[in-house]
Parts: sequence; C-alpha cells; structure tokens
Amino acid sequence: MAKDNYHDKGYKALLSKKRNFVKFLRHFVKKEWVKRLDENSLRLCDRGFVDSFFKELESDLIYSAKLEDGDVYFYVLTELQSSVDFKMPFRVFQYIWAIHMREWMDTPEEVRSRADFRLTPVIPIVFYNGTENWSAIRSFKDYQKRGEMYEGIIDFEYILVDTNHLDKEYLLKNHDAICAAIAVDKVRSGEFEQFFNTLMAIVHAKAGFDQAEFKDFLEWLKHTLAHRTGSEEDANRVIKLIEEGDEAVVRTGVDILFDEAEARGVINAAVRMIKKGMGIREIADILDLSDEQLEQAEIKAGLKKEFA
Repeated sequence: MAKDNYHDKGYKALLSKKRNFVKFLRHFVKKEWVKRLDENSLRLCDRGFVDSFFKELESDLIYSAKLEDGDVYFYVLTELQSSVDFKMPFRVFQYIWAIHMREWMDTPEEVRSRADFRLTPVIPIVFYNGTENWSAIRSFKDYQKRGEMYEGIIDFEYILVDTNHLDKEYLLKNHDAICAAIAVDKVRSGEFEQFFNTLMAIVHAKAGFDQAEFKDFLEWLKHTLAHRTGSEEDANRVIKLIEEGDEAVVRTGVDILFDEAEARGVINAAVRMIKKGMGIREIADILDLSDEQLEQAEIKAGLKKEFA
C-alpha cells in the first residue's frame, strides 16, 4: 500500500525535532513511563541504524532514550494514508526485529554472551491520520492463527495514535507545533471555511507558542499548502502573510491560493482527458471550462503553441 509521501515527509520533519517529539509523547501516549523519560537523553537514530538489515524500511523515526530504569528505543511508524493497513502487526514485527538485530550486531560477543545481557526494549507507536477509524489488529498474538490458545508465542501490542479520536478543541488549546499541525490536518480537502477558521485560531494564539515551535508549525504548513495547492511559491506567500498577522489579508491570500489551485486542478484534469482522446468540446462541457482555460489546457497538452 503506497505511503502518502508528502504527509510522511512533513510529519517526519516535525517529529525529528526533539521538542516536538516530546510533546507528541506527552499529549498522545498516556503511559506512566512517559513521565520518567529523560528528555536530555533523547537521540534520533540515523536511518542507517537498521537499513543494513531491512532495506525496505520506510522513512519513519527511531529514537533512543533513557528512562530511570534503563535505555529504550521508540519506533514511530507514520501511517499517513487514507485507509487502514491490516498488515500492520507484521510490519511492526519486522521493524522491531530490525532494531534488535542492529543492536545485537553492534554489541561485542563477550558482552552479549554474559548472563546479565538484555536487549533494549522497543516501543512501537503507529501514528495514523486516515479518514477511516483504525480497525487493524494491534496485538501480534491475535495476528497468529489461534494465537489465544498458546502460551509462549511471540506477542506485543503497538501503541496507536489515531487522529480521528483526537479532540480538536484539545489540539487548539495546546499551543505547540504538533497539536497545531494535527488540528489543521484533521480538516479534509474542500472544507475551506473550516480550514481557514482553524488556521486563524492558531495564528491568534501565536503569542502562546514557543517561538521555535511556531516556526516548526509554519514549516509544516508550508509543506502541506504546497502539496494541497501545487504551488510552493504561493505557499511561501501565504506563510509570509501569516507571519505579518493581518487576518483580513491572510484570508484573502488563502482564498486566492485555493481558488488558483482549483483552477490549476481543472486544467490538469482537462489535459488528462485530452491525452485519453476525448474531444475538446466534450471536455469543455464536462468541466465547464472558459475559453481561456480550454486554451491553457490545449497548450499544456501540446495541441497548441503558446505565443508570447
């Protein structure tokens, strides 16, 4: 199942910064050990840490850290796509295996042969933002046929952070980058008014943010806007308007940005239909194209030359 690469990269950049990852754990992983985490010990592991054992490992995150009673690895799998992946228990099993194998191979033989040698725990976290509620099995024991009948078989349960279950009001009242990003991300495509209102609620609360975290959010937003609208230049323009903070100007800028994106989308759709052999007039009727839009589509499809 294909990953949603723009989401993956945007959230990976956000969570690759320790300050945002710590907030992510505090907000959404309600476990007692989160309180015992030594934040200063958090270290982001390079992808090469497991690549030599699992070549197809996707661009997720591995952190190492210390708790009061020892070391731990956090594996965060960003499942940022529209539908549930029912293979998740096995995928997580593979990633845990890769991390343990890396540690095993990096540990000298004389150390791992000692009676007191123990592998570092791996805590798997699945971060999901799809529209469907998560319904995949979470326990590896339950993923095995008649697993409930047997003692001693491999078992673990990954932690799930499903944005469908996160309260928007809670997200907006916590003035930090990860909550702000998720609040915006929960607004689905086409819901412009809700998107704008959510964005402005965050802009109005700017004074309550740590300055570095607000900058992290804007970087994530720029990446997201560029994907949603197809224009990095226009996304940069909106980010600049947000930094200036005039609500009326921001609304106008965002409105224009999405109008232009919609227009580009219609033209791109026309080009695809032309390339599939559909007639020009039929396409114009179906998409309700103006003469100018139709001409742009014909030029983009190579049917007409663009004159200076």
